[in-house]
Amino acid sequence: MVETAKTALISRGPANRIPAPNGRVQLPARGSQYSTTARRTPMNGSATDAPKCREEFEHKFLLNVTTSQWEPHPLFSVFTQYDQEHYLEQADAFLCKYKCFHAVSKTIAPAKIIELGTCAGSSADAYLSAAPGAEYLGIDMFGVNTRRDDHTLWDPYDVAQQLFDSRGFNNYQLLKTDLRELSSLPCRADFVIVDAAHDFENAYADLKLALTAEPTFLFVDDCDDQNGAKPAIEQFLQQDMNGQVDYTFHISYLGGGLVIKLKGSP
Repeated sequence: MVETAKTALISRGPANRIPAPNGRVQLPARGSQYSTTARRTPMNGSATDAPKCREEFEHKFLLNVTTSQWEPHPLFSVFTQYDQEHYLEQADAFLCKYKCFHAVSKTIAPAKIIELGTCAGSSADAYLSAAPGAEYLGIDMFGVNTRRDDHTLWDPYDVAQQLFDSRGFNNYQLLKTDLRELSSLPCRADFVIVDAAHDFENAYADLKLALTAEPTFLFVDDCDDQNGAKPAIEQFLQQDMNGQVDYTFHISYLGGGLVIKLKGSP
């Protein structure tokens, strides 16, 4: 693996493929390297089947989440990672959360996904399983941790690659970088997920960075954090998105999720 200016991108598949009304629902050979200065690459296609209004989104989401048969990977998920105890203690709640991720992606039917905060790919597994034809770019610092059970090193970058390969996801890229080193995202995407650091400053910066991909949908995980993400989202919607939001849709799983549909997009 080659690293350039704190950045390394590993590719699979073809190297060149590159305030509104609110809803609330209550739920029970490796490829080439790119630097952060690479030109923005075009997105192939768009989420043409995505819901055009909040009511349509709610209807499709509820259908998708209640009929979802997706399950976490038996070897590579939050339930097997270095701090698995935290997730196993609330297994039902976290399973519901990840099934919601799957349902959100299936409802949007994206052509291109960018995720800010990939970690070891557990959430990407849900998003891509629901949209297997989508291109995916996952961005994270991929910091190595020590497992709490046997004290061995746990590398989320390697785990994510093993997970994606095991699932048969062939059209993905993993970008190892600090998000604060990026002035814009390297390509367009119709679906951008904001799920990195949840303190106010970083969450707000990530939301603004997400806009540079010219998305149709933003999805913010852990949006209910009163000490960080929630006030950042509120400031973002009021100051940066005034008049640009078509609708928002809140999902009440553990930590909460917020879908933001932008105006002027399909």
